[in-house]
Amino acid sequence: MLSLHLLWPHITGKGAGYGKSARRAVEVAFKAINVRGKTLYELGCGYGSVLVAAYRSGARAVGVEIDPIRALICKLRCPGCTVIRGDMFNVPLEDADIVYIFQWPSVNERLAEKFNRELRRDALVISYYWEVPNMELVAKFDDVKLYIYRPRKM
Repeated sequence: MLSLHLLWPHITGKGAGYGKSARRAVEVAFKAINVRGKTLYELGCGYGSVLVAAYRSGARAVGVEIDPIRALICKLRCPGCTVIRGDMFNVPLEDADIVYIFQWPSVNERLAEKFNRELRRDALVISYYWEVPNMELVAKFDDVKLYIYRPRKM
């Protein structure tokens, strides 16, 4: 079962290898942006550690995860959160105040198009580790590899 879980993204061509956001980066992000009372989406939420932190900080936390096992574990870890099992490119984001991502640069490039098209101008995108092209940079924290953006409305 464990080997199927680890190989699932490669077999199906959906999803990615698992990587966890550094706790310090999440703390810095949530300190820079008050998430209390806001709707935060995490695209590729994995096992839910960012969602749990968002929920504990007072956000309405919504995770999107394509891997069925990760989605199930995430639901069990954070019963107060909403977890959508699906493709992040197909989930509407119109109600998002904040979107958190930890994706590869090639994925971020595709996501930027979605963000610029779907997010409100005052919404924020937090990207851990990798920059997101074609968005307005609001803040950058080099010490934790964290970037905060606003959408560019075309």
